[in-house]
Amino acid sequence: MTKTTTLFPGQEMFKAGSRLEKIPQFGKLITEPQMRDAVHIAVAPVTAGENLAPGTRIGFTGNAFTVGADADIIGIVDPFLRQDVMEGEMFYMFLLPNTITSLRHEWTHPEFEKEAALQTMEPTFLKLKGAIAEEKWVSDFADGIGSNYTEIMDGADDYLASGDYLVRGGTFEGYSIPDEFWDKYEIIKRKRIEEADRGSFISCSC
Repeated sequence: MTKTTTLFPGQEMFKAGSRLEKIPQFGKLITEPQMRDAVHIAVAPVTAGENLAPGTRIGFTGNAFTVGADADIIGIVDPFLRQDVMEGEMFYMFLLPNTITSLRHEWTHPEFEKEAALQTMEPTFLKLKGAIAEEKWVSDFADGIGSNYTEIMDGADDYLASGDYLVRGGTFEGYSIPDEFWDKYEIIKRKRIEEADRGSFISCSC
């Protein structure tokens, strides 16, 4: 008796080992009955360069493993997420089917080789590693002007968002924010600050 295999409900029986038992072709509609299967999908940790919905088609923005929708598409936002990814958050990008050039637990992909050149500001690496040296620099700087790490970083956030200055009596009289601070801030926050925005945001109320 010939062995048969049941496909998805509503379809007839087909011989096991036939041409229908092949690798699923994702990204295409199923036009003939197929077997259930388990597959490898290439994924990579990336950082959102903008707010992104699950399943959005994305590609690299040129800012070291930061991705966005307005780019050459190479993958999609993790479709299993139940909420949007906010700018600056990390998530898994699912690579488009049949685009990686090798697969052995660690895969290669031509677009990732281009991004390697930007690794000095690579946000996913910095976030996982932790910007310890930069955080210490900011903490030491803040202590030196009578403040603390949290107050200074929050002050920078407010300044970038609304132009507000950090004022606390006469504490900051004679002090200013050096450009080096913004270099550290970029690494800690994993985003670039335009030259025009790199101002001194501390002031005294005198």
